[in-house]
Amino acid sequence: MPTLYVRREDYAAADGWRLLDWCLSRGADEFGLAFLGPPYLPHTPWAAVDELLIPFRRRVASAGDRWRLTGESLRVLRDVLPDGIFSYTPDQTSLEDLTIFRGGETLLRVVRRDGQGILQLRDDEEARLERAGFPHHLRAR
Repeated sequence: MPTLYVRREDYAAADGWRLLDWCLSRGADEFGLAFLGPPYLPHTPWAAVDELLIPFRRRVASAGDRWRLTGESLRVLRDVLPDGIFSYTPDQTSLEDLTIFRGGETLLRVVRRDGQGILQLRDDEEARLERAGFPHHLRAR
């Protein structure tokens, strides 16, 4: 299984969303997010995000909250991450570690503070990624 890396500097915001659309077309079915900041409390930024994602929630006991990945939930993510999947503004309440799953396995994990994503592809997918025009690297920074 090839491991490839995608980087913030190679992706405008629209290109990052196109990458998530590609993941969805390759069978991605769930996503997860981490939230840096104070614990969950009502009337906080995390509570507002959680409210938007309620219709897509799936509980996965061993991995925390996960949400169904669909065209509709991608639209919600676009609202939640208006500057794209790689954008990062350090503050006390940032969303982190967008992880895209396919059949319970990680397909893409974006560490926003590092501006880098890790793709875990099937053997035939690297060529498909290249044909789709997605920049990628063989090594992490």
